[in-house]
Amino acid sequence: MPNNLFFDLDHTIWDFDANADETLLELYELYELKNFSDHSPQDFLAIYKRNNDELWDQYRQHKIEKAVLRWKRFTDTFIEMGMKDEDVPQDIWDKYLDICPTKTKLMPGAIETLDYLAARYDIHLITNGFAETQKRKLKHSDLEKYFKTLTISEEVGVQKPHPHIFTAALKNANSSATKSRYVGDNMEADVKGGINSGWQVFWYNPHKQAAKISQELMDFYTEINHLQELKEHL
Repeated sequence: MPNNLFFDLDHTIWDFDANADETLLELYELYELKNFSDHSPQDFLAIYKRNNDELWDQYRQHKIEKAVLRWKRFTDTFIEMGMKDEDVPQDIWDKYLDICPTKTKLMPGAIETLDYLAARYDIHLITNGFAETQKRKLKHSDLEKYFKTLTISEEVGVQKPHPHIFTAALKNANSSATKSRYVGDNMEADVKGGINSGWQVFWYNPHKQAAKISQELMDFYTEINHLQELKEHL
């Protein structure tokens, strides 16, 4: 049986979508974007999310730097919304980074599950993202107390699914793959990344998406649709 549990953060514990949407809608009002574009607040959310996802893919492939990702996701969105160059808010990306990590919505059952597991296992975090941002999320959501170690891609130098970040996490926790289990929502970064690094994985799949994974890897993960299902499997 494992004695160390490792969790992803965004979309697994911290409700990234809800927190980001709340922040973006605040920014839409704060910068009075309705005065500069015919697009609705929901259009703004949809366009931003698409651009953000595409740019994160480029960042993961080392095609762009962090600074480019941070401003370009907004600039591309405003251009697509038909805004004039002179109307584009010049500090909105900084404002987003100030506000979003302070949001505290968590995935259903997150606190109850962590309370239960923390009494029985050492719990750790493996997360892609920027170190300062991820640590602020943990602080404002009162999640710091649960995790013995934090392994953050920006500090390691590679992102999941690269095996090195999983190796670094085990080293930080003074554990081994056989004594550890990993919980994450993303099929590529978390599930395949963990399995290919020698781990047994729990795929957190609250939206019940179809599994896109080869038959030979299926024996190495367990699907859960709610975090509290972990109690039944550990």
